[in-house]
Amino acid sequence: MKPKGLFSAFARMEKDAPSARNRWMVVVSILLAAFLLYLTLRDLNWRAFFVTLKNARYVYLPFVFLWSSATFLVRALRLRVLLSGEKKLPLPNVFWANMAGYLGNNILPARAGEFIRAAYLGKQNNISMSYALAAGLVERLMDVIALIALGALALSFTGIVSPAFQNALKSISVFGLAGLFIIFTLPRFNATIGRLILILPVLNESKKNKLNHFLQHFIGGLKSLHGLTRILQFAGLTGLIWLMDGLGVVLLAYTLNLRLLLSQAFVLLAALGLSSAIPSTPGYVGVYQFVTVTILAPFGISKADALAFILVSQALGYLVICLWGLLGLWQFGKNSRA
Repeated sequence: MKPKGLFSAFARMEKDAPSARNRWMVVVSILLAAFLLYLTLRDLNWRAFFVTLKNARYVYLPFVFLWSSATFLVRALRLRVLLSGEKKLPLPNVFWANMAGYLGNNILPARAGEFIRAAYLGKQNNISMSYALAAGLVERLMDVIALIALGALALSFTGIVSPAFQNALKSISVFGLAGLFIIFTLPRFNATIGRLILILPVLNESKKNKLNHFLQHFIGGLKSLHGLTRILQFAGLTGLIWLMDGLGVVLLAYTLNLRLLLSQAFVLLAALGLSSAIPSTPGYVGVYQFVTVTILAPFGISKADALAFILVSQALGYLVICLWGLLGLWQFGKNSRA
């Protein structure tokens, strides 16, 4: 399958999904993005904004680019820990699949990149796509839990009390803990779920077997975090990832002549991570801008400086993801032809 074929296949999947629901989601996302952009740009000092961009020390951007790329490599190492529950996978395969997935999430709606990554992993490593999807779900859920802990800890260090942010942390923590409960309890009912599927009266025998096969592999993916060694490896790599991300934020702020402490960078990362759950256009246009200017204001960073920071950050992020993601799709096409 060629890279463009992989994208078109999932584009068709999106098109075939319930059209009314998709249309409403798109409308809500566009309206929300427009409203948040209006709030962000209202009363903006455009002169200060362009001065910040003009005076930036762009010589440091290549270092930020390399640092960001290294962070994605560590993320691939972490995902490999989860996937190793079924078989040992080559790190390059996991890295290319991960970057192709991030690329899909940035240009396609409804986080379709998760399916691209799972399809890539399944095709290149001869593992079940449902297993890869479940492992990815575990990874995302553990990131949410890490963000909750990171945000709460960083808020205590900064001395900034943000009731809205604290309430968001509390609300998201409920879903995170519920998901964690499911990850560790659902696999215990593996056999029971299989028996229930086989007695469903509304499905024929073939569909029952297919559904049971999918769910058994999916539940197997949920077990990817079971085991003390794997939990310790995953936790260590998660801590390293968020430390690297925080240092990357501080370095980018320095590039724009802004002073941002590591604890303040963690608050921003937690807010941006949690805001990604909000329905938004691809690339989180509007959402990320509003969150950034809101979070950085108590730290003495003006709206103009905050907007310049997040726009440069997003542009650099797109560059990193597009470069490695397109190379990943090219690698997928080359290996498929071979």
